[in-house]
Amino acid sequence: MKQGTRKPKKQGTRRCAQGGAGRLPAIRSRCRRGCAWSLAAVVACVALNRAPAQKEGGDAARAQALRRANAAFEAGYAAMQAGNMEAARVQFAEVVRLAPEIPEGHEALGSVLTELGRAAEAVPELEQAAKLKPNDGGIETDLAISLFQAGSAKEAIPHFEAAVKLSKEPEGATFYDSYGRALAAAGRPEDALTEFGEEEKLTGPQSAVDDAMGSVWAQTQHWDEAKAAFQRALEENPGNISARVHLGVLLRQEQDLAGSLAVLQPKEPLEGQYTATAWMEYGRTLAAAGKDEEAAGVFQKALERDAAVPGGAGELAMALQRLGRPEEAIPWFEKAVGADSHNAAMLTNLGLALTLTGKARDALGYFAQAQALEPENATIVKDRGVAHIQLSAFDEAIADFEQALRMDPHDAQLHYDLGLAYKFKDRMNDAAAELSKAGEMDPTLADPPYTLGILYMQMGRLDDAVVQMKRAVALRPDNGSAWAILGSTLKQDERLEEAKEALEKAIPLEPGQPGPRVNLAGVLAEMAAKLRAQAETAESAGDTAKAEELQAQAKELREQAAEYREQAASLSQAAVNRQRASFLLNAGNQLLLKGQIADAIARYQESIAADATFAEPHRQLALAYDRQGRTQDAAAEREKASALKTQAN
Repeated sequence: MKQGTRKPKKQGTRRCAQGGAGRLPAIRSRCRRGCAWSLAAVVACVALNRAPAQKEGGDAARAQALRRANAAFEAGYAAMQAGNMEAARVQFAEVVRLAPEIPEGHEALGSVLTELGRAAEAVPELEQAAKLKPNDGGIETDLAISLFQAGSAKEAIPHFEAAVKLSKEPEGATFYDSYGRALAAAGRPEDALTEFGEEEKLTGPQSAVDDAMGSVWAQTQHWDEAKAAFQRALEENPGNISARVHLGVLLRQEQDLAGSLAVLQPKEPLEGQYTATAWMEYGRTLAAAGKDEEAAGVFQKALERDAAVPGGAGELAMALQRLGRPEEAIPWFEKAVGADSHNAAMLTNLGLALTLTGKARDALGYFAQAQALEPENATIVKDRGVAHIQLSAFDEAIADFEQALRMDPHDAQLHYDLGLAYKFKDRMNDAAAELSKAGEMDPTLADPPYTLGILYMQMGRLDDAVVQMKRAVALRPDNGSAWAILGSTLKQDERLEEAKEALEKAIPLEPGQPGPRVNLAGVLAEMAAKLRAQAETAESAGDTAKAEELQAQAKELREQAAEYREQAASLSQAAVNRQRASFLLNAGNQLLLKGQIADAIARYQESIAADATFAEPHRQLALAYDRQGRTQDAAAEREKASALKTQAN
């Protein structure tokens, strides 16, 4: 059907099917043509044609029923005109009860049910109307629209087509709009665009129609046309949230994240109109832009708007996990899995979150469910291997990583994981081979040279260890542990100046660790001892000035060493405090999981008392306060946690 080919049809009237002379003005749902409804003519026709066949008593009763039906019909029409659709529904239902053989009653009831958003209930009434009065354009129109609104687009299309053939007057904008959307839903995009074009011929440009046309263009992957249509829709109505979402998603697919954020970011007064879906898409763009902290807050807003919004729980869980907050992510992963137990990705990520929080044994069941759904997914097998590592089930872990490598032999991370498992089994040569392969396959990975450096140091291959550690710190200059190990290795290799330089870089990167200070104190002491020996040699040679200079340098190094030892001792005490605080924190977490909120709060408070610099107990205490409804206390604890985290960074 080509756009613009339809001709206007002449206005018609309905006549009594039995040949009576009465005339009934054309009826259309929702008073689209403003006609006055009445059953009087139909009632007269029915009464005249049935009267000879009925007994006198039955004829009188039937006439009374028809008069009551006519009154109910007129009352229903008056209620509808007054905007009281529920009252109209009640009256039209009475018409159908009293005169079930009259199609206009079923049509009126179906039309009002559709108007009330009860299209599924309307369909049987309109089907009965069509059965009683076949080939009626008005009834076919109402039935088509009701079927579409009830979610049966494919079934609606034949009735739209019949309405076009049968209607005695031009279709209205509502007809074209519903027909176009039904065609789009049924996979007939070109025909859908034709109907939307017919609609805009009647109405002029409309934001909702351009949004619908954009969706059809997107359906056929005509991205430029889709973008232009969505942009027109927003120009016509900036408050069209649907068009805003569609354009934002399209821009995100094109990797224009800045453009997507500009479109999706809610601004007053639109924020209050944002649907859960709109919040979700804004959150997804934030996540794609690496802004997980903001994305998590937006996903929570979406879930506050609609707790069952598709993908909400899973997206929030993923954002929390990427933020390094797996404990918070777990209940959201569980909710996502509860909503869709066949989502292998959610099952796998739930298993990973459990593993990251020390619950690897619980994770294995979820990995098994995920693998049953996707047997050839290497990621699932790899993550199961990580869980086995945590459980010290190294043989099982090795089997997992080897199986995953058969599925994906080009995954450098898998070679690294297998090498780590070999290391735990003291298969040093196998471990070195896999770790080396991982580094060769992806030279940007910092973990392989770091772990390989430790391995070589343990094997006594100090020169090789130094080479690998230097690669590790080149890839991650902020890795204080790597600098510390490099310094320790250089110290063992008696390369004291290089060791001193490495350890001095480690200390500010690991301010809470006593180890680098202890090692640096040892390096400085050894350097002082060598200077003292050189001073003695100079003294023996009669070079007193040189000897005094060397002695002064040695003394300075000894003083520095003493200072670092003192700092290390202080940090060791702090480490003991942190260990106690961590123990109490974990105890509180277990109590919180069991629902023992008051006891959990006591443990968190003890944890804070043990180490006032530890942010995590404040954050967990906030969660416990939330569970008690103490929102102000919870907010205060979150502020403390944030401040401590900022100080630590």
